[in-house]
Amino acid sequence: MATVADYLDWRGDIPFSADPFNEVDNVLLSLFAYVDLEGVVEDGESVSIKEACRRYFTLHTREETASRDSYVRLVPFLMEKAAGTRRYAETVLHHYVNIIDADVDEQMSAMTFDLEDGTGYVSYRGTDGSFVGWREDFNLAWMRQTSGQKHAADYLNRIGELSDRPLRVGGHSKGGNFAVYASAFCDASVRERILEADTNDGPGFIQEVAESKEMEEICPKIRSLVPDESLFGLMMYGIYGHEVIKSSARRVFQHDAQTWQVVGNRFERAEKGLTEASILLDKTLTGWVANVEPKQRKKFVDFIFDVLDTSGADTLAELHQNRIRNFAELIRAAHGMDKERRNQFSEVLSVLAKNGKSVLASELKKTIDEVVKGK
Repeated sequence: MATVADYLDWRGDIPFSADPFNEVDNVLLSLFAYVDLEGVVEDGESVSIKEACRRYFTLHTREETASRDSYVRLVPFLMEKAAGTRRYAETVLHHYVNIIDADVDEQMSAMTFDLEDGTGYVSYRGTDGSFVGWREDFNLAWMRQTSGQKHAADYLNRIGELSDRPLRVGGHSKGGNFAVYASAFCDASVRERILEADTNDGPGFIQEVAESKEMEEICPKIRSLVPDESLFGLMMYGIYGHEVIKSSARRVFQHDAQTWQVVGNRFERAEKGLTEASILLDKTLTGWVANVEPKQRKKFVDFIFDVLDTSGADTLAELHQNRIRNFAELIRAAHGMDKERRNQFSEVLSVLAKNGKSVLASELKKTIDEVVKGK
């Protein structure tokens, strides 16, 4: 089965003048945002992606990169492969930023690519594996604007001021949410130059934001790609539709865009659309958001991450590395929570279980109830 890597083998020698920018190019550039360019490219510096890759692999060994505990660990190799193709040979990368601020639950990273066809692509990174990044993901369920979303819009305004190029804006996962949000809430003069806003299996928004005037105006330019067993791309509200595509993976692992199936210069569509399980999950998540007040959603998020904080880990990888010790800490922390917070957590799980008939939610609720009763 062909992937974005195969696309570079097939179409890498074809310039944009012969085959215009397409949805696969969009996904590739959204993935490149996952490459950690700290110490590689300075803020405001412009370099070719070939030079950026050379510097990256001078700072990081190939063995180190390939052994990381992340589903996007191979993206640096993918970007290096693209840099060696005619299609991307003249691509310039600039204005790399990486903001991680635990005080305001923010993780926002972006970079911009100047393409041979005269356009620019603003690429936002998805969740990076840090608890700060994941907490901001959860905050999307109750906040009208996260700090990351605000800085995403500020970044797009900054890029718009620096160049008069027509712009494409995109991202994968939370990066897709940022791309759509920034496109909707950037300055009008920048928004007018946006050709498209691409969200690649990215979550939606709370209803107030999804149905805002700004979102309605940008909606015709939004393109949303989701795999047929999507989880993340169906979360919360969006007034735009989804194009459903095939993946070689199953369930949550479909979130990895490197598994999405390519035919020529486009992704292969899933003829039957979303699976029944994915549709049920969509109804579950929508029901949860609709039936739980924002204050309760916030308390739910606070509970989850207060418990996770007790593990002493900063990333999911660290939590996994010491999973036995950390799991014991999490259990002790759950028992140590006051009764009111445990009750709130149980109430949220009740709504989730009722709407989606979720076995997992039901079992979690039973466990919490036992803790509440002192068993």
